[in-house]
Amino acid sequence: MRMLRVMAVVGLVAAVFAACGGSDASDDLGGSKPTTTTGTDSGKPATTTDGSTTTGDAAAEAPPPTPSGCITDVTPGDHTFTCEGLSVDVSIPTACVKPGCGLITEIHGDTGTGALMDANTNLKALGKQRGFVVVAPTGPPWPGGPGSTWHPSDDETVVKIIQKVAEVFRTDPKKNHVTGFSRGGFVAWRLLCKHADMFASVAPGTAGSSAGTSNGFTCNGVNEVSCPFDPNQQGGMPSVEVPVLFLMGRTDTPVPLGCTSRIRAQAIAAWGLTTQAVVDGDAKYTHSRWSNAKGTVFESFEHSYETDPTGPWGDAKGHCFPGSTLDPFAPQYAVPCKLPNAFTWGEQVIAFFEAHPKK
Repeated sequence: MRMLRVMAVVGLVAAVFAACGGSDASDDLGGSKPTTTTGTDSGKPATTTDGSTTTGDAAAEAPPPTPSGCITDVTPGDHTFTCEGLSVDVSIPTACVKPGCGLITEIHGDTGTGALMDANTNLKALGKQRGFVVVAPTGPPWPGGPGSTWHPSDDETVVKIIQKVAEVFRTDPKKNHVTGFSRGGFVAWRLLCKHADMFASVAPGTAGSSAGTSNGFTCNGVNEVSCPFDPNQQGGMPSVEVPVLFLMGRTDTPVPLGCTSRIRAQAIAAWGLTTQAVVDGDAKYTHSRWSNAKGTVFESFEHSYETDPTGPWGDAKGHCFPGSTLDPFAPQYAVPCKLPNAFTWGEQVIAFFEAHPKK
């Protein structure tokens, strides 16, 4: 089914809320061409035999994690839990049974799942190499079609899931990050607006805003709120400045460039990001960076890649994951950009997260 036809006829659903159990942590949680990472403030971890990383001498003396609430298995590997009524995929590197790993939450778009989101980003595998627990929740069912979706009422559910995983695996609150694509990108923007102090950096993709409220797909509706970077508008303003990495498709049809350009401009103006530089690029993409005297950065990858025009999501065009190796003819959530691409989005995301721990 083509995405635009689905989006034209189907509305959002509210989240299913059920208790995960256990105590919640506080909001302040206790082949890529273009860029390289500078590492975290604790130094580069060592690599173990399974490709995961260690986290330092202090962590070596800590006891193993204890199951709590919905997190019923704390052994290394990939697990699926039911938390807050949602299915949640969690990838635990061997090193991350000790305290101090980072935490990445990746949020899928319409008709996707946590597993399909990761199939496009490869963040679980990258997290095992770099010392990050990766959380990929699946939203409530997409009405009338395959997969799942998200609604603003699910935002606090996602926060509770992040808090629970952080609590159990004792992740470093300075290395707590979130990324999302399409509808999941709107979730990431809203989490930035509502819970800026919870995240070290964020990486939304293909999600923007109108001058006021927006449903995110036509930029003239009222069903979806993003982050307008304006305290006088619905959605508000982040309480603190947080580094942002942003993915924008020049020919994106579900979330047009006007929507994504608008939210970028709103962030740049709100945070006074007056220093601009082009990091790199070619005819197909531009990697730009804005910054201010505080050291806050906003980076964007604006690209001209598109989905395979003969695939099931061909009319989505620039609404795609650069570098994704997912089958472009898969029956569900097949939104890779047609290869070749000069950069891989998942690799750029984790490099940005590594380079931007919370100060």
